[in-house]
Amino acid sequence: MAGASGRAAAGQRNAAVRAPRSLTEAQRLCEGFAAIDAEIAAIEEARDVAIAAANAQVDRDLAPLLTRREAIRAKLEPWWAENSGVLTQGMRKSAELGGCILKSASGRQSLVLAVPEAEVIAALQKRADGRLYLRSKVELVKAAVTAALGNDGPEAEMLAALGLRLERGPDVFSIQRTGQAGTQAKVQR
Repeated sequence: MAGASGRAAAGQRNAAVRAPRSLTEAQRLCEGFAAIDAEIAAIEEARDVAIAAANAQVDRDLAPLLTRREAIRAKLEPWWAENSGVLTQGMRKSAELGGCILKSASGRQSLVLAVPEAEVIAALQKRADGRLYLRSKVELVKAAVTAALGNDGPEAEMLAALGLRLERGPDVFSIQRTGQAGTQAKVQR
């Protein structure tokens, strides 16, 4: 880890970077950026490899324990179904036993349609109280509004009169290394 702390110290010393005053200075800064970006990628890759190795070891250690725990749970489930009344005295749905809470929970209700949903919707639309069971959501089709505003014409004028307009966000600067082999940006390892 001495290399990592040395890099961190060097990074702090070099944190103050002057703005380039020439094309040559800008090129040197870009080359430095590319070299640092490549080193960051290498460090992140090493971290990912270490994490993957640790995860694989944990998975190997956990596998037999998870299998054994599931086997115990599978044996306790039918036993609980037969004996829960005695342990809970019919008053509760859970009991503590051997450092575990055993409990039963009612399954969730779910809607089941015996006919196609479209038929149910059509039938509810005919009823006066059917709207209680139907949802209607109206919203702008933003892609169509944007396209119309981007063209000159009556649609753009109508939408502009309603208070709609297009607005371009600020330009965003971006820099990234090229990743081409054999360039100055490639970090030597």
